[in-house]
Amino acid sequence: MIIQAGFDFVILARPFIVPDGRLRANLVLVGVDAEMQLDSVQVITEDFAGSLAPFHDALLVALDSEFTKYFAIAHPGSFSAYGCPDPIMDEADELESKAAERGLQLIGHFAVDETGYMSARAHMYFDQYPRHNDLPRTMLHWSHSKLLRCLCARCDPLCQTAGA
Repeated sequence: MIIQAGFDFVILARPFIVPDGRLRANLVLVGVDAEMQLDSVQVITEDFAGSLAPFHDALLVALDSEFTKYFAIAHPGSFSAYGCPDPIMDEADELESKAAERGLQLIGHFAVDETGYMSARAHMYFDQYPRHNDLPRTMLHWSHSKLLRCLCARCDPLCQTAGA
């Protein structure tokens, strides 16, 4: 499975946070490799109470630095209104810095509840954020697909990828 957008992380994490419509206090970690292939989805704690700081080490230990390049976190709740200070945002920034020291990149932070989710980072397709060169360009995967070349050659003989 290739992760192409932030909302893919939500799709993977949501069943651990709101199973059967009931909110659970789970902090979920989703890891992917440099090619944006799914590595793991795991519950780090079942006792999340609104603070990431106590779980920084557990999150970092759970990530396989040999395989994982990017990761996202999701937890129950919501973020404060835009423009208002929110301690969890500062804690996520601290986590991001610690992860960067290990060659890992936090690219998703989601607060999930029964009605939906809020995103503190990219939530659409990563390729739609042109000013964020730090986000992976996942649409490139399709240009390497044998299926794409085959279909493309049949549909449009002048297609650039047909002979690639």
